Amino acid sequence: MRNNFTFLKEGLRQFRRNLFHILSPELLISDLRMEKSRIVLPVWNESKLAWQNVNHTLVVRRSRIGKTFMAALLTAIILFGAAVPRVAYQVVINDEMIGTVQSPEIGQKLVNEVLAESGISSIYTLVTDPAVSYYPVMQRESYSPKDELKTALSENVTIKALASVIYVEDKAKIALASAADVNQVLDNVRLYYTSGSAEVETLQAQFSDTLSVHRETVDLADVKSINDATNLLVSGSERREVVTVNSGDTIWDIAMAQSVSVDELLANNPNAFSLKPGDQLVITQAEPMVGVVTNETMREQINLPYSMETRYSDDMYVTESQVLTAGSYGLKVAEYAITRQNGIEVTRVSLGETMISEPVTQVVLKGTQIPYGEGTGIFIWPLRGTVTAGYGWYEYGYHRGMDISTSNYATIVAADSGVVSDIGYDYFGLGNYITINHNNGYMTRYGHLSSFLVSYGESVRQGDAIGIEGNTGYSFGTHLHFEILVNGVRVNPWPYLP
Repeated sequence: MRNNFTFLKEGLRQFRRNLFHILSPELLISDLRMEKSRIVLPVWNESKLAWQNVNHTLVVRRSRIGKTFMAALLTAIILFGAAVPRVAYQVVINDEMIGTVQSPEIGQKLVNEVLAESGISSIYTLVTDPAVSYYPVMQRESYSPKDELKTALSENVTIKALASVIYVEDKAKIALASAADVNQVLDNVRLYYTSGSAEVETLQAQFSDTLSVHRETVDLADVKSINDATNLLVSGSERREVVTVNSGDTIWDIAMAQSVSVDELLANNPNAFSLKPGDQLVITQAEPMVGVVTNETMREQINLPYSMETRYSDDMYVTESQVLTAGSYGLKVAEYAITRQNGIEVTRVSLGETMISEPVTQVVLKGTQIPYGEGTGIFIWPLRGTVTAGYGWYEYGYHRGMDISTSNYATIVAADSGVVSDIGYDYFGLGNYITINHNNGYMTRYGHLSSFLVSYGESVRQGDAIGIEGNTGYSFGTHLHFEILVNGVRVNPWPYLP
């Protein structure tokens, strides 16, 4: 009985020890190493030795079963993997498969490498045309080699740009590299029609055409720069008009009416110099692709002219004057609301005027006394009659003055104040004559007189009687021969007489 109790106690102890081995693999590994090294543990009694033999048999069998199970499991996994196909992705262009990849991400990475290696500027968002698609399939074979797939991609696609395209209704479309470029171009067009003047304030600038922007794939050559796109929208289209020539029209009249230069008109119509009524001319003008309407307020400064007031003084000669009050312009500001279409004024509405300063009248004092011996520079008619011969060539030769006749032996007066510097008889044609020096660069001469009323060196005033009309010298009838000399040179009297 005692031996049975001892055997049970030893079994419980060994069970607890084996449980510790299970919970602590390190103890199991240590026992296995000791087993291999044939380490003999001391045996205290026969019951303990019997339990060790039983336990050793169980451990050996458990090890063999475990190894057999692991080998069978690995074999099953390998056989299952070989029997079940893998998931792959076909790379497809235009419904044609050019290879397989493990995932769409790997395929797109290869596409990006092809785009990067194209050498095209990075300012564009590059895409392939046609687009590359990926379709999942079950496949046992290996994936396509990277280099072969890149070569196939390069050979089957065209590199294009993903651009932002501006549509101007149905008239035009312009592609730009990015949405930021589109915004810049539209701002430039609005600014083109906005006045930079300090007197003009632009309240609003709107497009009169319907604009839309779409993200599209386009050829690289179709993508415009910001400057080129701006110029196209401002003056990119051409308007042609045929004009019929009417009687009396000239090439300059037609050019002005059509708002083109003569050079532009001749460039399109080389034969325009020989115009006949009924001819047709082609007028070509640049026309904006897009319309811009601006609403502005304009402030215009207007100078107001001042008036003149003349006062007279008997204490001053007619050659003298004095400014008593200097005149000055007034100033007012007019404000307008203006609407323009592509820079051309369409409507103008007055918003009122503000007076800044009133004009100041200029007051001038002039003399009334006629001086002796000095001319005023302003001539009067020496004789009121009929002009029978003017200055220049006529039937009897070259006439150096003006002939005035009354045929009544009328009194001749001085055309301006001065001094009698010469008086006598001219045997070469003038007969009795008088020369007056006005001492201001002017001289007057009076010929064919019948008699004298002044003498040499005498000072005369404008309007004083100096002689009587006559027919002396080379003359055909009673008349006055009148000359004006400027710095010693005869001139035509007509422009100097009132």
